[in-house]
Amino acid sequence: MPKSVFIETFGCQMNVADTEVVLARLGEDGWRQVDEPAGADLVLFNTCSVRDHAEHKVHSRLGQMRELKRERPGLVVGVMGCMAQREKEALLKRHPALDLVVGTDQFVHMPQLLAQLGERGRLTATAFADFEDRLWEAQRPAGVNAWVPVMRGCNYNCTYCVVPFTRGREKSRRPEQIEEEVRRLVDHGHVQITLLGQTVDAYGKTLGDGTTLAALLRRLHEVPGLQRLRFVTSHPKDISDDLLDAMAELPKVARHLHVPAQSGSDRMLRLMGRRYGRDEYLALVERARARMPDLELLSDFIVGFPRESEQDFADTVSLMERVRFAGAYVFMYSQRPGTPAVNLPDDVPEEVKNQRCNRLLQLQLQHQAEWYRSLHGSEQQVLVEGPSKNDPAMLFGRSRGNLNIVLPRTGADGASRDHLVGRIVPVRVERSTSLTLFADLAQGLPPAAGTATAPATSRQPAAAES
Repeated sequence: MPKSVFIETFGCQMNVADTEVVLARLGEDGWRQVDEPAGADLVLFNTCSVRDHAEHKVHSRLGQMRELKRERPGLVVGVMGCMAQREKEALLKRHPALDLVVGTDQFVHMPQLLAQLGERGRLTATAFADFEDRLWEAQRPAGVNAWVPVMRGCNYNCTYCVVPFTRGREKSRRPEQIEEEVRRLVDHGHVQITLLGQTVDAYGKTLGDGTTLAALLRRLHEVPGLQRLRFVTSHPKDISDDLLDAMAELPKVARHLHVPAQSGSDRMLRLMGRRYGRDEYLALVERARARMPDLELLSDFIVGFPRESEQDFADTVSLMERVRFAGAYVFMYSQRPGTPAVNLPDDVPEEVKNQRCNRLLQLQLQHQAEWYRSLHGSEQQVLVEGPSKNDPAMLFGRSRGNLNIVLPRTGADGASRDHLVGRIVPVRVERSTSLTLFADLAQGLPPAAGTATAPATSRQPAAAES
């Protein structure tokens, strides 16, 4: 009989990629995906531990599973990912409805673990393992975009972050294996590839042969049919001049860097264990913009970190004012068990955290609105990704940077423009909101030559966090 699986994914784009791997392994074993837990033989929650809010959601879902298992005793419930890696057997003790706890490396063996579960009852599998490249290949939905993990883990030990002990130490895939996977993806219509890693600019260090992210970009740039190449997320310490040169030289590589600053205060950066200072971050920005004046920089910020004073926060505000990021994620600090920062008093009041968070968000939206207005009337090269998630009458795409741009799905002559999906086309920006640019095809300019087509797809989830 067919076996059915429901998976709910929390957290970053790396978790989405992990879910695609699990679906591929289960698919090889005869499982099919369903859209609701009620119709599944196996329910999996792919979890995130970066912030406590995501973990609270998982505990709530597992509580709901108790009633479902009373109705269907044969249902198997599992937790995988970072929360499983962090809590291990404690999850089984807390949730009677839970059968299977699978960490951040072992989920590639999901069919074998399910077989063991049948023999042994409740099961925990959280050992770290080396890459077995075939097992990391994924089952991806049809569309323009594909996310390709090129490394896993992190060797930095930021004091607020659980990633080093939920994902383990850095491990890089071989470049020839990545190239082979990318070629297959492009052949299937995935013409925009995003390379993933917790600190993706550190790619290659563990291979010991001089392989770097810059060399990988140059290698993948030659794949026929590939339209655009992206990567996330970067650590400021590992962005080399060679990487910036490759970005500037290679037309298919997006002019976009997600490089979290986290704070503009040297004192906070030291307490966070970030291994760089404010001046080093600003020097990186100058090096990057000297090569690529049109580069779009995206950052993350944490407000309310232990001991953050008004002056520390003012330093962060001034960094944002000076750099004027293309986008920013702002998070309020929350203690994560097992991290070094737990030993610091969480002494910034919640209302102050809220105020600082809202102030940074409003400042970022102000900067974006001003920048977007300056783009009215400009021409942008947009890779059309598919129908807009918010308005099916529009097509959604992104610029060579990371601008969200929509254009009418039907031309003035009434003809459908769905044939543009998977192609890079020139558009002229007409107006904007704080998050989106509205455009139409630039008149008198032909579509980009030699582009591939792909099935329509909706906009993909946001990029991995650091």
